[in-house]
Amino acid sequence: MRPITEAPQLLYLLNPQVQRSLNTARATLAAEVCEAIDELLVDGATLEQVAARLHRPVRRLREQLSQADVRFNDMLNDCRCRLAKQLLQDTDTRIELIAERTGFSEPSTFHRAFKRWLGETPVEFRRRARQANGRRDAT
Repeated sequence: MRPITEAPQLLYLLNPQVQRSLNTARATLAAEVCEAIDELLVDGATLEQVAARLHRPVRRLREQLSQADVRFNDMLNDCRCRLAKQLLQDTDTRIELIAERTGFSEPSTFHRAFKRWLGETPVEFRRRARQANGRRDAT
């Protein structure tokens, strides 16, 4: 029996199927990690905590993320940013509480991270979002 690499026609036929399977696996892994991060965010959501929540060894999760070409810290920041934007747009929650809810120990650290993510402060984002939605300005 010849190795599959010696049968280019078969490789050509299988490639789209393999790519779809890989893309599905990556999306599933990303969704699982994002959900775990969301649940753990108040506590900081470390790689170790997420791995424990997903019942995987840290090393295995790190390897799976690497194979999916995803960095844990990027996912963590994406989840933090998404939640912060949602809370700023949809609630009147104080920014200090949003900072805490998104896993930041200090509001100043949250402010700097938010400005790095979106190029504006949380107050500016909230004001702009509310003006776009026709809501009153609340800080």
